[in-house]
Amino acid sequence: FSIWVINNAESPTTHREKDNKKKLIWWLLGSMAGTISGFTFSRLFKPILAAVMCGGKDKGPAIFSPLIKKKEDLAFLKNKERITSLEKIGEGARGEVYKAKLPGSNGKMISIKKIIQPHMSATKLTRQDSKTLNNKMRQIRSEINTVGHIRHPNLLPLLAHVPRPDCHYLVYEFMKNGSLQDRFGNVKQGTQELDWLARVKIAQGVASGLEYLHMNQNPRIIHRDLTPANILLDDDMEARIAGFGIAKAMPDAHTHMTSSNVVGTVGYIAPEFYQTLKFTDKCDIYSFGVVLAVLVTGKLPSSEFFQNGNEIGLVKWLRSVTTSENPRQAIDPKLMGNGFEEQMLLVLKVAYFCTLDNPKERPNSKDVRCMLSQIKH
Repeated sequence: FSIWVINNAESPTTHREKDNKKKLIWWLLGSMAGTISGFTFSRLFKPILAAVMCGGKDKGPAIFSPLIKKKEDLAFLKNKERITSLEKIGEGARGEVYKAKLPGSNGKMISIKKIIQPHMSATKLTRQDSKTLNNKMRQIRSEINTVGHIRHPNLLPLLAHVPRPDCHYLVYEFMKNGSLQDRFGNVKQGTQELDWLARVKIAQGVASGLEYLHMNQNPRIIHRDLTPANILLDDDMEARIAGFGIAKAMPDAHTHMTSSNVVGTVGYIAPEFYQTLKFTDKCDIYSFGVVLAVLVTGKLPSSEFFQNGNEIGLVKWLRSVTTSENPRQAIDPKLMGNGFEEQMLLVLKVAYFCTLDNPKERPNSKDVRCMLSQIKH
């Protein structure tokens, strides 16, 4: 609450009258604060909740891509029975992901992320519920604002946003080759392959997309959760950076962003973040360094290799091996003997520099992209 005092001319009010007015104002503020504390969630929060939950008037879809010719093509998202009949291809803490054909597109496949909102009335909403809801809606807005208005060959484009009373639908191009993490899981099981040429192509694509976010956007965009699970692969095995739910725009005048909570994925989070809770573009670089290490070694930070107590984590193990007399022991055995070992060692060196403890010593995204571009297929 703000009190605006307009005083065009000095009044003849005495000092005692002024003091009495001040006391009255403070008493009123105290009374208002007490009243508000009892009705915050039932009165003041109700219109906010209604707006967030898209209650009342249907605002209709927001379309960001010419692939969707008209809003009517997304009308099927209003039909709950039609949604439940779609093929579910993923599920997570924030909701579900479905696969569908885009009407009027001659068979174009799309993925639909359904973000479910809690069914709570404002009177029953606790402070923790409020915090959770605000965080979820902040992530939705971040994803819409970030990928709804940027286009790059190595970023997954948001095609449309469809708000509904009880959920939000985010519509994307369907990536039939899944995520990089899925691919590594299939490689481990022996059901798919991922040769070196495909891996270095993925590395170069992610570096290009990251440079675009860091260097070609104003304000710069910090992804904050760059992992194999958030790197999708299109029909041609080109990498598409996805998962912008916790991405943030960072104005040029700022060198970092502060977060009150740990965000990101364990194993990919830069060490300085745990100490400062501050995110910079160099945190993304660290995460990308871990991704590069995964591409060469075939080992995820969550691998049993690092969980059995004999090893010290992917990054520290990488440092130890790359500075040893036999750095080739870090290379994925499935890649050995194909004649590209020198390229792999070069990528390991880039990963080493990206994951240095001191963020100031890490290269920026442009430098990383330039280094990786020296590797010719």
